[in-house]
Parts: sequence; C-alpha cells; structure tokens
Amino acid sequence: MLDQKLFTFLKVAQLKNYTKAAKELHLTQPAVTQQIKKLEDHYGCQLFDIKGKSVNLTPQGEALYHYAKFQVANENQLIDQLKKYETPIKIGATLSIADYYLPPYLSKYIKNYDELISVTVQNTQTIIDMLLNNELYCAFIEGIFDKSIFQYYQFNQTKFLPVARKGHPLEGLNLELSDIHKYPLILREKGSGTREIYENFLYQNNDTLASANKIYEINSFGILKNLLGNSDAISFMYEEVAREEVENGELCFLSINHYSIERPLYFIYPKNSLLKNRIERFYQRLMN
Repeated sequence: MLDQKLFTFLKVAQLKNYTKAAKELHLTQPAVTQQIKKLEDHYGCQLFDIKGKSVNLTPQGEALYHYAKFQVANENQLIDQLKKYETPIKIGATLSIADYYLPPYLSKYIKNYDELISVTVQNTQTIIDMLLNNELYCAFIEGIFDKSIFQYYQFNQTKFLPVARKGHPLEGLNLELSDIHKYPLILREKGSGTREIYENFLYQNNDTLASANKIYEINSFGILKNLLGNSDAISFMYEEVAREEVENGELCFLSINHYSIERPLYFIYPKNSLLKNRIERFYQRLMN
C-alpha cells in the first residue's frame, strides 16, 4: 500500500494549489502542508516553489512526481494481479439445479459482477456435509435440510413428475401407483434430493421401493434420460430436467391419480457463517 503522503503530493502537483488539493482529499489545508513537509524532510529537498498563489514543482519535485506516478501505476497493476488470485465464493449445487436451473442465473452474474465463483456439483447430502465442514460457503439444493442451522431462501418452485419414453404403454392413461411398479424404475443414488422426494411420497402412500419391479441407480441425467428413451423404464424428476426431451417428442410425463408434487428449490448457508455478508450480497446480486 502506497504512502498516503505520495497521493497528497500528486494531488497538489496536479492542482497547483494546496487549498483545492485539501478539498478533494477531504483534508484540512494544514494537514496537506504537514504531509508535504514530511516528504521534504524525508528526501532532504524542497518539492514545491511557492511564489504568492503560484505553486510549481522544483526540479527535485519533478523527479518525485514521475516516480510517484510510476508507483501508483504499479500499485494498480498489482491490485489487478491479486484479484486473479482472489478466493472465489465456493458454491454447491445439486445435479438437477446445476444443470437445469442455475445456469441462467450464473450467466447473468458473471456478466454483471467481477467476482470469482467456484461451483461444486454433488447430491444433497454431500453438499450439506461440505457446508458443515466449511468446504463450501453456500449452496443451491432440493430435498430436506435442517432449517435450524441453515439460513435459507426459496429461489424457485418446480413440479416433480413421473417420466417415460414417448409411446410408453402407460402414456395417456390415468394410472395408479401400482401400475408404475410393474415397470423398471430408474432413480438417482442414495443421498440425492430427487430420490428422497420419491421415497417420501411412497412412505406417505404406505408403500416402499421394495414394490418396484426392478431398480437401476444412475447419477447422470444424460445417461438416465437416454435409458428412459430406449426402454420401458420409468423415472421421477423435476419438470425442467425432462422439458426439452418432452417437447422434442422423445419422452413424456405420465399421469398418476392423486399425484401432485411441487417442490421448492433452496439457497442455503450455515447461520453461523463468518462470511454471511459476502454470501448475502452474492445472493441478492444473483437474484436481481
């Protein structure tokens, strides 16, 4: 950090007036005079030639002026360089959110704000563990979390729907849950928010995963949707995850009687976080 006296010296040299320099620097004129005097004592020479209201640099002052300008340029260059190594804000996101909901928000954020970000994609349980271990600052998740230890905001709301290939034997029918069990089921891995939602739905209907004909665990939506399109398997996912394939006529949403699940998507961070102000500022900017 450059000595404030050099900035004061530069301002006086540029304005050729102690009073105007003091006003721009929000200092008193005696304070400006004192800073210049300390510089002259340090370098052992007179920096300004003052005659009446005329304030001009001496030859020694000219030399210091060029030196100080060079140092300010170096300082600004250093600050720009250090910003490249600034610790990014470490964000977690579940797979559904990271791939299908978050990109538009982050694209606008990166365009409008000069702040480094780092995004880690994991299932809900892993993300929560990383938040509690201070490996992440904040996260976008679905699923269940302890609201007593996390500050949270709902940033989206989405439907959670049964999905199958276009032309599936169950397409267009009013189904019972038992009809779904006759076909292979594709789910995300244990710990994922979407799997937890489906298991809770089964529990509320006095049912379990044991009723399924067969269960495949796939943690990639790309592979999962490809398998759906080439088999009679069924899966459950957020509406946005399958939207493109449904619109293209590759997949379809099934209709189960008395089935209606809408889920909030949350932005969360630990309530005791020392980075609360930075996290709050990030979220407000992201949503605006």
